[in-house]
Amino acid sequence: MELSSTVIGITLFILFMGPIFYALYIQGLKEKKNKRALQNLAKEYNINLDYTEISNSLILGLDKTQHKLLIMEPVNAMQHQMIDLSEINKTSVIKRSVTFTENEKRKTKIIQISIELLSKSNHKRISEILFYDEDNGDTNDMETQLFAASRWNDLIQTSL
Repeated sequence: MELSSTVIGITLFILFMGPIFYALYIQGLKEKKNKRALQNLAKEYNINLDYTEISNSLILGLDKTQHKLLIMEPVNAMQHQMIDLSEINKTSVIKRSVTFTENEKRKTKIIQISIELLSKSNHKRISEILFYDEDNGDTNDMETQLFAASRWNDLIQTSL
C-alpha cells in the first residue's frame, strides 16, 4: 500500500509540475538565444554593451562610451536598429491611454508605453521604443514595463 501511494504521488507530481519545468526550460533557452543574438550584433557593430534588457518583445543594449543604442525585436524576426545617441536631443516616456466610463466614473487605462527619441536637428521623432502594447497580446505587466521604460529613459538621457 505504501509503494502504490508513493508511485501515485510521484506520478501526480510529474504530471502537474512537468509542464511548469518544461516552460521554464524553454524560456531559459529563448533568453540565451536572445542574449547570444544581442552579443553577436554588438560585435558586428563593434560596440561594448554596458547595459542590456531582454524581454519577450524587446531587447535593448546601451554602450555609454560610444553613445550607441541597439534595439532588437524578437517578435519581428530579430529586426534591429542602431541609434547614435549623439544625434538625439531629447527622450521622453510616452503613455497612451483611453478614457472610459464605468459605473458612472471616468477611468483611464494605459494601452501603450514607449520611449520617443527626438532628433537634434529638426526635433522630429527618430525612433520609438515600444515597451508595452495592450493590443499586442503580450502578457507583460504594464507597471513593470512602465518602470523599465522609465529606467531606460534615464539611462539614455545620461548618455546624451
